[in-house]
Amino acid sequence: MFLHKFILVCMIRMTLWSTVRAETMEQPGGCHALPSLLQSAGSSLTCIAASLINCQGNGNHQLSITQDLRDTMSEVRRAITEAEQQRRRPRHCRDLQRDGDSVSGVRRVYPFRSSPDAAATVYCDQETDGGGWTVFQRRLKLPVREDFYRTWVEYELGFGHLDGGEFWLGLDLLHHLTSTDLQEMRVDLTDYEGLARWAKYGLFHVGDSASKYRINVGRYNGTAGDGLGGGKHSGYAFTTHDQDNDGSGDNCALKYRGGWWYGNCHISNLNGFQYEGKHDTFADGIEWHPWKGYHYSLKTTSMMIRPAF
Repeated sequence: MFLHKFILVCMIRMTLWSTVRAETMEQPGGCHALPSLLQSAGSSLTCIAASLINCQGNGNHQLSITQDLRDTMSEVRRAITEAEQQRRRPRHCRDLQRDGDSVSGVRRVYPFRSSPDAAATVYCDQETDGGGWTVFQRRLKLPVREDFYRTWVEYELGFGHLDGGEFWLGLDLLHHLTSTDLQEMRVDLTDYEGLARWAKYGLFHVGDSASKYRINVGRYNGTAGDGLGGGKHSGYAFTTHDQDNDGSGDNCALKYRGGWWYGNCHISNLNGFQYEGKHDTFADGIEWHPWKGYHYSLKTTSMMIRPAF
């Protein structure tokens, strides 16, 4: 879009130069500053537009040309301003951080390539591990807990409370956020004994609806153990209790009370049931098996993404 506008500006500039040169040769009393202004157009189109607006001409014909130039360059200036604003719109929380926003909280971003004017509301974490993170999942120990045993449509669109509550951002939005740039992903976990662990992945991408939001994740490092690797989750579509896309003969979401990228079936289940710590049932809580096994439901979790570069 910006390249097209730049080409249009160049064409207008060449046309204006030819027109003004002819007119000023015929009418010595014309705007003598105009050729030199146009010659400097490569330096600042905005300044040239402003100068043309103030340009003084002699005679009705010269004034008419000046008015046409003024109107045309005003349009060019507006197009340039709009293009610059469009280019500066934040696509994710890292863009906001680079623009000086260093406070965590709910923000608006513009991640949709096909609809650049469409905004999305997200939660930005500007404190953890250097900040710039867009949070897409959060579980908290609250008096009233969010139910994560949801339908396909609910997981696709998102649910919960971004500002201070538990939430799932939504698979469709997560796909768009991970398709703007190469993303890394971080998982933060705490248990009921006050311990904390983290897992970080140098590659994270969620496919579109046609792929059933298939996950691609890799390059692990951290202290929690790799709860998404080992062929258990990466490469698998998302599954809910009402839409079975996993690699098992059973519906893993139905069996383990969550919605997740189940393979056959899981070594992590962060959208599982909100037991508190140890539980007798098998693997249906908020589980991260490499750290706490299949009989311990975690206290808090968060999953977040940011550009890898």
